[in-house]
Amino acid sequence: MSGAFAAIGLFLSIWVYTKTNNAQCALGVFYFFLMEFLQYFQYWYINDCDNYTNRFLTLVGFVHICYQPYFCHLLNSALTKSVKLLHIYTAILRLVLIGGTLLCLRHYLAHLPGWTNDHFATINNTDMVNNVALVPGEKLSTEWLRGEELCTISGKYHLAWVIPMADATYYVPGTAIHSFMMFAPFMIVKPGFIPAGFFLWLTGPYMAAWITPNLMEQASIWCFFSISQIGIMLFAVSGMMLGRANDKNEDVPHIQFFGPWPTDVYIPKSSEGKKAK
Repeated sequence: MSGAFAAIGLFLSIWVYTKTNNAQCALGVFYFFLMEFLQYFQYWYINDCDNYTNRFLTLVGFVHICYQPYFCHLLNSALTKSVKLLHIYTAILRLVLIGGTLLCLRHYLAHLPGWTNDHFATINNTDMVNNVALVPGEKLSTEWLRGEELCTISGKYHLAWVIPMADATYYVPGTAIHSFMMFAPFMIVKPGFIPAGFFLWLTGPYMAAWITPNLMEQASIWCFFSISQIGIMLFAVSGMMLGRANDKNEDVPHIQFFGPWPTDVYIPKSSEGKKAK
């Protein structure tokens, strides 16, 4: 199934580029295709935590997760020619790029002495968490993905990622920063974008938590859904995208980049003096 969704994702990215010539939007779709493609290969090495390939692919998956908000909003910013909105997205992309890097570094800090003093909460008596019975003395991870050994293992329905991470502090963000970076921009860019953000949350982390209580598995299930989410979104805005399909020589406002870092908004001379909508 992961391989099939990967094929769909690759098709969507190619379709977007060939039909609209919007390389930025196609890149955003292609990034999420890479996750499906990665999950397909991870099944070949699943549960073998001593296998270098398993550990390497798990780390690649974690890095991909860290920068998902960046590519989500990179994709969103590719759907507008509004100079005003492009300036807003420039600031958003800078912030989520920094946030994703901080989350990524949290794994590497876990290997330093003194950064994982309170790794998990210990259960002192039999309890229930999300309808799952806990054994006294069992250590419970309270965050998505966080575990003690870098590995991809089997979940109840899908694969599950286990990533060692340093304790969250004032300077080290918890995994909640991913949620903030993914959904908060929908509420500040434009009021009309809030329903899209709600749909993304409802069919993503909320549905994943409804399917499984496993915090390691919820993230991978959402990633599994991501191509479907993108496909629905592209279908909803396909008329607008095709209507705005650019000739390769057309000069339109767009964000300029130095590598992944947004530097400025390019405004064609023909657009100067016009009121941003």
